Amino acid sequence: MVQSPRPLRDRALVANGVHARLDGFTSLSVVLGAVGVMLGFPLADPVIGLLISISILVLLWGTVPSIGARLMDAVDPALVERAEHALEHTDGVHGVHDLRLRWIGHRLTGSATVEVMTTDLQDATHVADHAAEGVRQTIGNLDTFSVTPTRQA
Repeated sequence: MVQSPRPLRDRALVANGVHARLDGFTSLSVVLGAVGVMLGFPLADPVIGLLISISILVLLWGTVPSIGARLMDAVDPALVERAEHALEHTDGVHGVHDLRLRWIGHRLTGSATVEVMTTDLQDATHVADHAAEGVRQTIGNLDTFSVTPTRQA
């Protein structure tokens, strides 16, 4: 059985692919415009130019919100939910507070505070380390993730 490929998550790579596709369509359109002019349709070139301009504006309209969000350190809420789920399902964790994720380039970094029942510092540190490892396994492009244990109130 052939498995379908995993969806691509690197936005820079996806944007590069869209850019390459638009460049290909633009080059093809220029050739069609030149052929139209050679065949005696002098308006073919300006019409093709307008269509290229419209396609660039449509692409710009679609990418500005996501690029603006990334510039403001926005993280997809689904990533935060996945991290929270991983923390909550770690043995010894009884609550999650102050979960934060942040993009640094193409990689994520983050931190969280977890509630633990133990008063033993070594046990609490072990739970925190185990919780951090669980989040790193859940979110593949996470570089550093620190977990601070706190006593459950």
